[in-house]
Amino acid sequence: MTRWPAILAIVFAGIAAAAQIGKVPAAMTTIAAEFGLSLAAAALLVSLAALLAGLGGLAIGLAAARIGARRGLLAGLSLAALAAAVAPLAPSAPPLFAIRIAEGAGFLLVVVSAPSLVAALAAPADRPSAMGLWGGFMPGGIALGLFTAPVVEAAGWRPAWLLCAALLLAALVLCWRLIPRMPPVAAGPRPRLAAQLRGLMAARRPLRVAGAFAAYSCLYFGIAAFLPAYLESLGVGTGLAGGAAALAAIANLAGNLSAAALMRRGVAPERLVTAGAAAMALLAAAVFALPLPSAAMGLALLACGVGGLVPASLFALVPASVPRPDLVAPAMGLTIQGNNLVQLLAPPLLGLLAGLGWALLALPLLAAGLFAAWIGAILTRGGLPSAPPAT
Repeated sequence: MTRWPAILAIVFAGIAAAAQIGKVPAAMTTIAAEFGLSLAAAALLVSLAALLAGLGGLAIGLAAARIGARRGLLAGLSLAALAAAVAPLAPSAPPLFAIRIAEGAGFLLVVVSAPSLVAALAAPADRPSAMGLWGGFMPGGIALGLFTAPVVEAAGWRPAWLLCAALLLAALVLCWRLIPRMPPVAAGPRPRLAAQLRGLMAARRPLRVAGAFAAYSCLYFGIAAFLPAYLESLGVGTGLAGGAAALAAIANLAGNLSAAALMRRGVAPERLVTAGAAAMALLAAAVFALPLPSAAMGLALLACGVGGLVPASLFALVPASVPRPDLVAPAMGLTIQGNNLVQLLAPPLLGLLAGLGWALLALPLLAAGLFAAWIGAILTRGGLPSAPPAT
C-alpha cells in the first residue's frame, strides 16, 4: 500500500530545500547592493550552497545506504533549517557565504536520502507516479523561492529568507511525524564501499546520466539564476522580474509532471531527455539573444516548460542505469554531485559573461543543452533496461 501522506511530506521537504536555492536570484541584486558585491560575486550565493554536494555527493550517496534514509533526511532538514534561520542575521558577505555552504550540506542530505524513501513507501504500481512527483522538487522549490521577490522588494531580503527558513522547519515536523521508521535491511554482509564504487564506474551508464543532468543543470540555472537580473536590466521591476522567473520554474515543474505521465504511457525516458534538452537549448539561447522583456519572459517560460521533461526522465533512468539495487544510492549521489558541481562553477562564470554582455550567455546555454541531448541519444541507442528501485 502506498503511503501517500509520507511521500507528499518528502516531496515538500525537497521543495523546501530547493527553495533555499530559488530565494537567492530573487534577492541577488538587493544583496549585492547592500554588501557592495559585483554580479559575479553575488552569484556565488547560488553556487556556494552546492559546494559540499559538488565535492562530496558521491561519498554521501555511498554512505546513505548505511546511515538510513529517514535519518539522513531528518538530519539534512535540521541542518538546512538552522542555517537558513541564521542567514538573515549575517552582518556581511563572508559569514553569509559560509552559511550558504552549511545550507548546501543540508540540501545534499535531503536530496540523496529522499528518493530511496519515496521508492520504499510507494507500491510498485504507484512508483512511477511517486518518482515523477519527486522529480518536480527542484523546479517547485525554486519557484517557491523566487516568489519571495515581492517580499524582498517590500521588506528586504532578510524577512524573505526567514520565510524560507520557516518552510524547512515545517517540512522537518511533517517528515518526522509522517515518515514511518523503515524496517531493517535483510541480514547479510553489506557491500564494501570500494566494491560499490568499482561497480558504479564499470557500469558507465550512471556516468552518462550524471553528465546529462549536469549539462541540463547548467542550462536551467542559467535561466533560473539570471533571468530576474536580466529582466531588471531591461527595465522590469524587481517584483515582476522575480515573478516571471517563478512562473518559468512552475512551467518547469509542469514539464516534470508531464514527463512522468508520458513515461507511464510507455514513452522512453531517454527520448524525452534528447527532445527536451535540444528544444530547451534553442529556446534558452534565444532568451538572452533577444533583448526584449516580453520575448524574454515568453521564451523563458517555454524553455523551462519543455526542459522539465529532462530532469524527471533522468531521475527515472538512475535506477535503470545500474546493474544492482545497492548501487542506486551511489548513482543518485553521483548525479547530485555533477549537478552541484555545475551549480558551484556555472553561476560565477555565467555572471562574468553577463557582465560583458547578456547576449554572451546564449553560447554556453546552447552548448550545454545540445550536449545533454547528445547523451540522451547515446542512452537511447544503448537501450537501458528496466530495473527496480532500491528500497
